[in-house]
Amino acid sequence: MKRRSVDPIYSMCVQPSFIIGTNNEDGSYNFAPITWVSATYEKGDGYLLVISMSGNKRTRQNVIRSGIFSANLVNKNMLPLMDYLGSKHAAEGKKDDVEYGVSRGEVLDVPTLDDSPWVYECEVERSVETGESVTFFCYIRNIQMDENLSCKDTFDVDLTVLDPVIYSGRYHSLGSMLGKIGDFKNDAGVTGGSTNDVLDKFHRRRMIMHLILAIGVLVSLMGLGTMIPAILIIGIIGIVASPFYGLFSGAMCCPYCGEILGRRGFGDHCQYCGKKIF
Repeated sequence: MKRRSVDPIYSMCVQPSFIIGTNNEDGSYNFAPITWVSATYEKGDGYLLVISMSGNKRTRQNVIRSGIFSANLVNKNMLPLMDYLGSKHAAEGKKDDVEYGVSRGEVLDVPTLDDSPWVYECEVERSVETGESVTFFCYIRNIQMDENLSCKDTFDVDLTVLDPVIYSGRYHSLGSMLGKIGDFKNDAGVTGGSTNDVLDKFHRRRMIMHLILAIGVLVSLMGLGTMIPAILIIGIIGIVASPFYGLFSGAMCCPYCGEILGRRGFGDHCQYCGKKIF
C-alpha cells in the first residue's frame, strides 16, 4: 500500500453516529447528533462512554447541568431524522417539525429515541476541557438493545443487525459481517498458539520431511546395491515425496509469513519477514 502525507485538515476519524438525548431546564427533551463518541475501559467489568462536544450547544449545556444523557445509535433508517436534528438548533425553537417517537430511560430519567436499535443511558463521572471542547467520561448505567440481537458475550455483537451509520465527513454504512477475532490469523501465515508452539510444529514437520528423504536415499542405495528395481523405485518415490511433503505441510515455508524458504536459501532468520526460525 502506498501512502502520501497530507495536512491534518481532513476528517481523519471514522466515527459511529449517535443522537444524544438530554433534558432541558423546563423538563422538555432535546436531541442533537454527536459523532465524537467512543468508549474506554475502567476496571473489572466497567466501561466508560467517552463523548466530546464543542461550542455552546444546548446539548452540552444540558449534560454539564444534569450530568445524564442518552446516546442513541443511528442506523440507516434514522438518517433523515439525524439530518433534521443536526440542521435545526435548539435556539430556533422546539424540534417538532418531524414526527419521531420518544420514551424515557429504564434506569435514568433521560429521553430516548424509539427508532434507535442501541441506546446507552449514561451518567457523567468526570469531564476534561481541551480548548473549545469538553470531553465527558461517563458511566454506562444501562444499555437497551434491539431484541433481534442475541449477544452471548462482549465480542458477539453483530453490527449488521444494528446497521449503524458511520461518519467521516460523509455518511457510510456496513456491508456484511466478516467474522470474529482470530478468524483471519491463518490468512496472515500464523497458525496460532505461542511462538514456541509455532516453531515446535514447524521443526517437527521439518524432521519428518528429512526422515522421509533419508529413508528414500537409504532404500535407493539398497536398490542399487542389490540391483532390485522394485526397491530402487520405492526409494526414488521416497526422495520425490520429501519435498512435496515439505511444501504441503509447511516444513519448507516460513511458519510466520508462509514464504518458501528454499527460494533464497536457508539461514537462522526468514529472509522475507526477518523472524528467527532456526
